Amino acid sequence: MKKIIFTLSLLFSVFFSAQLLAQACGSVPACTPQGGPLSGGFDESSTIPCAVQDSAYNYSAQFTMFTTFNFQGSQVVDSIEFVSIDNLPCGLCWSVNKPNKRYVASEDGCLNIRGTTNDAAGQYKLAIALNAWINGNTNAFPVSATLFDGTDIRIIFRVKTAAGTCVTVDTAANAPGNLTASISCNTGVSDLISEFSSLRITPNPINSNSVVSFTSTEILFCTMRISDVTGKIVVSQEIEAKQGANSIAIEKNDLAAGVYFLSLTDGKNATTTRFYVTD
Repeated sequence: MKKIIFTLSLLFSVFFSAQLLAQACGSVPACTPQGGPLSGGFDESSTIPCAVQDSAYNYSAQFTMFTTFNFQGSQVVDSIEFVSIDNLPCGLCWSVNKPNKRYVASEDGCLNIRGTTNDAAGQYKLAIALNAWINGNTNAFPVSATLFDGTDIRIIFRVKTAAGTCVTVDTAANAPGNLTASISCNTGVSDLISEFSSLRITPNPINSNSVVSFTSTEILFCTMRISDVTGKIVVSQEIEAKQGANSIAIEKNDLAAGVYFLSLTDGKNATTTRFYVTD
């Protein structure tokens, strides 16, 4: 049974209340659920690609809603609602794939983070505030300070400079690298509309070759990049996207086995997906 330990509180922690709540995206296209970890919860933070300062960012983290959590004994989850996200770097916004932001136990979902930031390079520990309906009760409990098997798993989001590399994720509760988002955030981020959507790689994992597919709202020239988990760009290719459905063949070539990120950008908008390479 999926199990995530949550600390429940009727009051937000000092850390949570002191920080700026990240803006929820407005017209950003919904992401597509593809299934989270078998144990429930979010993908590990180390699999979420870095945002590059002053560059468009668009990535969807996958999750599977858990079925129980421990708080004075095992509690059965009926549903969970996303309320807010704290400490997301300035200029970025978030959305989930359901308008009501509410998920039943074992339901797959995705959290999209989008926008452009110039906040400091490093890691930002995000605090996700939720409402939880449990044990058939009609009243919701506020949920914060997410824990998993005793280890803090608030999503850690990373930012790097254009010439830098992603810092290694440090999940310690008092990690010295945890940064605070700027107090003065850009406005209008919720009005961004992506030219790209439905980015997929098939098959994934790749052991010889694969096909990248995506949809573009118009004809445009863009850059397709493949980077490793450190943020190093290993492949860069200029392509012309046609309006509508697009597909591009890619080959494994000299890529070593491991995790990679493929991104498309036209300089203003970007979208990214994760893929794996096998021997």
